[in-house]
Parts: sequence; structure tokens; C-alpha cells
Amino acid sequence: MEAGRAPRILVIRPDHIGDLLLTLPAIAALRRTVPSAYLAYAAPPAAAAVAERCPDLDETLTVRFPPFGRPDPEPGAWRKTVRLEASRLAQIGFDAALVIRPDDPWSGELVAGASIPIRLGFDMRRTRPYLTDALPVPAARHVALDGFDLADALLSRLSVGARTVRTLEPALVVTSDDEAEASDVLGDAGAKEPLIVLHPGSGWPLKNWPPRRWRLLAAELARRTRTRPVVVGTPGERALVRQVVDGTPAINLAGRLSLGALAAVHRRAQLVVTTDSGALHIAAAVGAPVVGLFGPGDPFRFAPLAPPDRVRVVRIGLPCSPCGTLEHPPCGAARDPDCVTGIRVEHVVRAADELLPEAPP
Repeated sequence: MEAGRAPRILVIRPDHIGDLLLTLPAIAALRRTVPSAYLAYAAPPAAAAVAERCPDLDETLTVRFPPFGRPDPEPGAWRKTVRLEASRLAQIGFDAALVIRPDDPWSGELVAGASIPIRLGFDMRRTRPYLTDALPVPAARHVALDGFDLADALLSRLSVGARTVRTLEPALVVTSDDEAEASDVLGDAGAKEPLIVLHPGSGWPLKNWPPRRWRLLAAELARRTRTRPVVVGTPGERALVRQVVDGTPAINLAGRLSLGALAAVHRRAQLVVTTDSGALHIAAAVGAPVVGLFGPGDPFRFAPLAPPDRVRVVRIGLPCSPCGTLEHPPCGAARDPDCVTGIRVEHVVRAADELLPEAPP
């Protein structure tokens, strides 16, 4: 890097929305420490909308990474993707790359192929060969801290005489267009504020609470709050949401909200109830009171970044939970594991009562 020139830094992660959102506090800290730096984020299409709403980033690059939890891509197809994407990154001329996911089979290869001089990540088998600087694997702690370790290591490499201030507050900007879209969708559906929002889906079937439980919860919250809860979801979750709203006063908004509009809806909500998912972290980031249902995921490591007075985590204690394994859990379940089905409707209602503005006696 030329002396006196502001560094061009790439942050890269091939993960889901929630994983990306939990890296934003470290990016904000890096921006505060090196205000002149050019910061870009490379992310999959579904998660890129989060990066686009981060005020501390200069650019968002969309990369079509292979999805986690599915068979590996055809080697020839992935080689072609690496050539194209690495060429694009090389043209931008980054000085450093932060590979934030510890066990990342894709990002290291891309940043190495782009000949980015400084490549920082964690010392794990699939990532290590592509790095110039491999940090020790993070200990058991909240994953949002991982990005700070990489940022501080980069500051040391750049001879910046400062370290990041570790404040776990994600910055997510809801735009006026997001607000307008949310108002239009809510108005067309007949949804009225204050809102109760339910999000039954997630990126992993193993995390999902049974639809019948969601249906009972929707009916009970409608009775207690005298409102019609709105049930949201992606286009791929339409069938799930139909099962949830069937026979209840709830309103089906599956597939009708962009990510930005979903954030705007969450910001207006007096309560959001969701699985351990990206929706949980979006709701927390925009200030909504949230109830999160955790099964195999570890709330110690993946809890939403919000003050304790507006977050409730609902889980049950099993000897094997949380296992932290979403593809091949030790219990052998492909869906509906005991750590999820053991959560009862009354557990969730009790948590909701603690956050609602006027809790019933």
C-alpha cells in the first residue's frame, strides 16, 4: 500500500442475513478508528441488502456463493465463479481482506485469487491455506466479537496506533423507501398499529418451531392484545405462513416485504416473536422488543444485540442442547428436534407478556 493513501478494505462473508448483521458492530468500530478507509462488503444476494443499509460501508458487492448446508457445487462451475469474482475484486484494488467466518470454504479462495496483499482470517482447515495472517480460532463467546479480533489485527498490520472500541450495537438504516413500502403493504392487508409480528421461518429447518404451535400462539396473542398479528416470511415460506394463519385472526404477509420493508415493519412493532434467525437480529437492530426461540443454536454465542430489557430468549434445558450443529446434530433429527418441540406455547406467551407495554395480570 502506498504511504499516505487511505487503505481499501474488503470484508467478506458467504453467510445468512443474521450472520452478516452480527459483523456490523466491528465494521462500525473500524470506521471510527480509520475514518478515511474505503470499506466494502462482499456478501450473497439475500444478505447484501443488510450491508447496503449499513452507514459505515462505502460499497456492497454481491457474490453468488454456494449455499451452506447443500451439496458442494460442481468444481468446474465454482472455478468459473472464482475466476470472475476474483478478477472483479482485483480491479478494485483492495489492500486487505477480512474473512470473518471462521470455517469458510469459499471466501479465502476468492481473496487469494484476487491477490489482495493482506488476508486475515481464522486458523481453520478450509480457510488457512488462503490467508496471510491466521488468527487463533475464537473461544466460546458471542460471535460478534470475532470481527473485532480481525479488525485489531489489521490495524496492527497497517501500523495504526489504535485499537477498536468494542461496542456491540449494529447500525442498520431504514430508508424512506423502506418505510413507504411497509406502509403500503400494511395498508393493503388491513394491518393496524401497534403491530404484533410473528416470523416462523428460518434459514435452517432444524430451528423451526412446529406450525401448529405458531397457530396457537397467534390466536392467543390476538386474544390478549385485541390485535391481528401479522405473520411474515420469505416467498419460499408462503406455505409455512399459510399453515400458521389458518383459522386465526392473523394476517398473512409472506413474500410481500423486501428486507428493508421488513425492517421498517419490525421498527413499528410493539413485539416481534421469531425463531433463531436473521429476522430476530433485524428486529433487535431496529429497536423492536423481541422474543427469540432457540433450539440447537447457542444463545450465548448468537443472542440478538439489544439491551436485556427488550429481549427474551426462550429455550429448554436438555443435556445435548445447544449442540450448535445444524446439519448433522447428535440427536439425528432432520427437523423438529426435542430442543425445539420442547418449547411450549405458554413459555412463549409468558416471555411476550414480559415485553408487551401493558401485560395482562
